[in-house]
Amino acid sequence: MAVKKTMKVVFSLVLLLLPLASTSAVEVKFDFMYFVQQWAPSYCSTAPHECEYEPRPPPNNFTIRGLWPSYEEWRPEYCNISDRLDPGQIEDLVNPLNQSWPSLLRNETNLELWSHEWEKHGTCSNLSQHGYFAAALALDTLTNLTGILADGGVVPSDEKTYTLGEISDALAKGTGFSTYLRCSQNELKYGETLLYEVLQCVDRSGEKLVNCTTPYWVTRCLDPDKIKIPAWFYGQ
Repeated sequence: MAVKKTMKVVFSLVLLLLPLASTSAVEVKFDFMYFVQQWAPSYCSTAPHECEYEPRPPPNNFTIRGLWPSYEEWRPEYCNISDRLDPGQIEDLVNPLNQSWPSLLRNETNLELWSHEWEKHGTCSNLSQHGYFAAALALDTLTNLTGILADGGVVPSDEKTYTLGEISDALAKGTGFSTYLRCSQNELKYGETLLYEVLQCVDRSGEKLVNCTTPYWVTRCLDPDKIKIPAWFYGQ
């Protein structure tokens, strides 16, 4: 009887400790990160996104989509569900985050977006909350995609289109590294292929651009010979 009681006590302790073990901080040994930037006009022209145009429209620019730890074949997510974003940890970054990493959606605040990105991807980065967002901002400054594309003769236009090669070559020349593109289809103008996202590979510290293999989850643009970078929002 004493042995059975002891076993029950041990088993009960194991059950109590399981939730703690599942939410404890564990180092994630990923291969690299994807730094993802989105072209805001394309994002807002793609279903099912409902963008906020008041009190001012979203920026006519690239904005940060995320900084995502990744392996070659898959991305880890929600690595520590108990680690919720503490706004106080990024208080000094709020102004630049509002500029470079805003939520474009009508029903989502900037803080809600940042909290989601931290919980889904940041908790897998092995960075502190402040370090994660500071790294994304530094990468955004390092890679001025709008300027790089303009230097390569690729500028936003509601009429002109570009090939996948023209856009990729301009980015590779300006950054010195391979980049990967994601396209979307214009919700209001059927058949138009829009430049949606640009992905760059970053080392595990989140500091330097590196080359990596094509992301397994990035599909080819539907019409790689006619890609538009819209100059403004069709939803206005």
